[in-house]
Amino acid sequence: MKVTFICPVYNKEKYLPFVIQGIKNQTGTFDKEYIFINDGSSDNSLDVIKKLTKKLPQTTILTHTNKGPAFSTQLGIEMAEGDYIKLVGGDDYLLPNCTSLLLNNLKKTNTVAIFSRYILDDYLKKNLKLFEKKEKTKNLKKISFPLHSTLLNCFSGTSPTLYCNRSIKKTRGCNKKLFVEDFSLALELSIVGDFSFIENITSVGPLGDKNRIMVGNEAQLLHDYNAAIYFFLKKHLINKNIMRKVTQKCIGRTEKFARRTLNYSFFNELNLLRCKMYLKNYLQDEYLLMIKRSCEFFYNTREKQKIRYKI
Repeated sequence: MKVTFICPVYNKEKYLPFVIQGIKNQTGTFDKEYIFINDGSSDNSLDVIKKLTKKLPQTTILTHTNKGPAFSTQLGIEMAEGDYIKLVGGDDYLLPNCTSLLLNNLKKTNTVAIFSRYILDDYLKKNLKLFEKKEKTKNLKKISFPLHSTLLNCFSGTSPTLYCNRSIKKTRGCNKKLFVEDFSLALELSIVGDFSFIENITSVGPLGDKNRIMVGNEAQLLHDYNAAIYFFLKKHLINKNIMRKVTQKCIGRTEKFARRTLNYSFFNELNLLRCKMYLKNYLQDEYLLMIKRSCEFFYNTREKQKIRYKI
């Protein structure tokens, strides 16, 4: 049994010693394969990876011009020979039992993906052993037929997750038409099998780093959540009631961002579009146009320069 660790990296030079040490420290008797993808870094990330993995067996290092984490992650997935895929954020520290804990519970529940908890902390300034508590599984939960829950709750994640590679190969994997990788992968897997969750904290990310997409470019993150749903539902029919709720979520996500960040008034085009949904039931293609509009909104605001891979 083999686990493939896939770590896309873009300008993570200062974090990589901790990231790679966390990967090396993973406990468990399974075989390991390592794939690092340098996504066009302009700092010394590539040199750091080469230096710190020099004696690490079964290691592949790829490099290409900057295309984003979805492209890089999918490239790693396509090369992976492991039975399971362990994604690792380029600035995340994995706790030593992260992979073994996820793997044991994934096998126990016979699911295609498992999710755990993740925290942000200024770990560069702390003794990492403060995070390394040996814990038993907390609140293992299985979700059968997770498609609707995934659409409505946006299950996603890199470092706190583990995926079955055989199941990924039945899907399109990460959508290369997007910048952000993890939600499109979870969506694809949600029609293949069941998901499981544990409450354990399994990884730590840096607190307050503006280079992280969830901190420095929220617009791209929200756009890609909606765009992932748009691309997915263009290919899959779902229940009309769920389609309506999903569309409301997409529009609401964008509308709240507009009011919170761009100082839009409560009476704006997105809110009017959301109100329009209460007037009648629409066909799936009509709902899709509304979801598409929730993405296109970002192209007509000051956020337009931040959005890559527009739909």
